[in-house]
Amino acid sequence: MTVEEERLRRLLTTQSAEIPTGVDRVDMLHRRIARQRRVRAAGVAAAVLLATTGTSVGLVTRQPADSTPSPMASMSSAAPAPTVTATPVPPPADELLPEYLRGHRRILAREMTLPRQSSITFTFTPQTADFQLGIRCDARLGADSAPGRSDHLIQVTVSKAVIGTGDCSSSPQRDAMLVDAGMNGHYYRWSDLGVRAGKPVTVTVKIGKPVVADNRDPRPGDPSHLTGTMAVGVYTPVPFEQFPIPPRPAELVDLDTAGELATGNPGQPFPDQLGHLDARTTASPNGSHQLDLAMPLQLDIFICAVAPGRIRVLVDGKEVERRAFYDWTGECWTGGALAAEYDLPPKFKVPARTGQRVTVTVIADSFTVPGWRVGLARGAGS
Repeated sequence: MTVEEERLRRLLTTQSAEIPTGVDRVDMLHRRIARQRRVRAAGVAAAVLLATTGTSVGLVTRQPADSTPSPMASMSSAAPAPTVTATPVPPPADELLPEYLRGHRRILAREMTLPRQSSITFTFTPQTADFQLGIRCDARLGADSAPGRSDHLIQVTVSKAVIGTGDCSSSPQRDAMLVDAGMNGHYYRWSDLGVRAGKPVTVTVKIGKPVVADNRDPRPGDPSHLTGTMAVGVYTPVPFEQFPIPPRPAELVDLDTAGELATGNPGQPFPDQLGHLDARTTASPNGSHQLDLAMPLQLDIFICAVAPGRIRVLVDGKEVERRAFYDWTGECWTGGALAAEYDLPPKFKVPARTGQRVTVTVIADSFTVPGWRVGLARGAGS
């Protein structure tokens, strides 16, 4: 399953039902299905996550890639700003970015400290095209920053192509975000940007006050009002069996509490209007579990877990979702499947039309406790 296919499926929940006439429908959907919802709950206090995995991310348009990147490693910064003594002492990059993060391992880390430095550039040679970039801000740039001092834009450029933007001040989440070429719902793969295993890749991350000119996408501007440290790193995937799963805590996060946040709106019931499967009511938390339903035009799929393990979801034998959970903090993902008559290429759809009965199969493995649930609901416009 391609990155493009997976991302389109899991981002369907934010689709608008109204698509203007005279506009290419696929292109419009690609631009408007721009956010993935992800929820993590830590004990009673749960945090709502947006974007690929981290800071809130806005929709931007891809800028064209130029020539291949220079193999020379470098560190760059914007024009010098008045020096400000940073307090407290900023943590090193390898403390801001954990070594292991959501199925990946950090292979390098760099950092920049504002306002002295507002951009960072480095070149590395990937051994696999399946890498991701890790980005994390310290508390001074994040949710704990002083009111009115956190308006900033993060811009990520790889091989001279802007892959997306973000803002680490508007999300309460504490983890680093992991991004790839599909940042901001672009549905790109690294290969689309000319990235190849064994070929040097140049990454640039900038931060500053948003600037908009001539109807172009916002870009980072003046960073002098910002104080803090941001770390940028590269992560490569680790096989699930080799990932260092943390020990089981004395008390698990309540699965119902985590499920209430599946829609991103605390207090709303778990979305399962068309049915659900719950490990707490099955003979085993692992194995294959099925239910039948009438296929809507768009099927929304909500997957929550409070324990490490893996989940696959199939509709009439076609895999539409695949998720892995690596800790005990509580986490939810949203995804979807489309009926056969939906106006998108076949690879995004299941072999059933609206109203036809389908079998939804949930395959779970590696769970040591009954700590997952899957809800099925009718999507927007169905």
